[in-house]
Amino acid sequence: MTKILPWGKLLATNAAGFILNDCHQDKILPPWTRLVTELRETCWQVWSTHLQQLYLRGSVPRGFAIPQVSDLDSFAILNGTITATDLDLSRNIARELKKRYLFCKKVELLLLSWEDIYQEKSVWPGIIQTKSLKIAGDDRPLNLPEFKPGVALINYAYTWETDLAQTLDILAKLSPHNLNFAVAVKKQCAWITRRMIRTGFELVMERDQSYTPDLYYCCERFSVYFPEQKAAMQKALELAIIPSANRPGLIVFLRGFGFWLLERVQEKFYPPIASEGSTNNMP
Repeated sequence: MTKILPWGKLLATNAAGFILNDCHQDKILPPWTRLVTELRETCWQVWSTHLQQLYLRGSVPRGFAIPQVSDLDSFAILNGTITATDLDLSRNIARELKKRYLFCKKVELLLLSWEDIYQEKSVWPGIIQTKSLKIAGDDRPLNLPEFKPGVALINYAYTWETDLAQTLDILAKLSPHNLNFAVAVKKQCAWITRRMIRTGFELVMERDQSYTPDLYYCCERFSVYFPEQKAAMQKALELAIIPSANRPGLIVFLRGFGFWLLERVQEKFYPPIASEGSTNNMP
């Protein structure tokens, strides 16, 4: 079994139990600083009159980013309607930055409108308040609520059934004769196991009164309440960090632990989860 070292932490809470955001500008360290600076400057150039706010989320603004392993996750709030041209521009920016900064595994730049932030059941207020850092834009108050560990921060569990089914379908249809077969299997493996771990944590988050986006600690807290599934969740953690190209083995694992997890999710969150579609494309 691969030894996985602790990385990340549980987020602290204040005296009232609200989660404290641990992102800070000073935690953006080399070599990430130049990449972040270029991202900011490029977004201002491209959307000079429409860019309202630009945020980082994930490991980079928390000081946990690892070269060759971590992504740069960002999102921009634009004023007005987001067009197909805007979406093409964001993809081009992400692609060009990835080419220039080879130490970064992936660059993500999502575009949001104010409606996306304030619509009912939007996940973005929680993301902004608990694990994002504004690096550009105006100082308008967003008037977003504070968050405690609980239902308001549930994200991955609501789409687990669809995510699992889609992944199994993609894996089944992949041709082993494709030159990119191994890469494609590993990509699906990394994506679904990360969601699996965070779904497992969401089962226990409110009861544990803890919150973290970090996979190691998601796995640890889950295992406290489901010790009989500790080995399976540790396997998911291994596969998230070192993805496997073993398609048959991955399918067996997903059909076993993945469906067990689905049963627990349905027990806890049913009926709201029953017909929820997967609209979450975040890693």
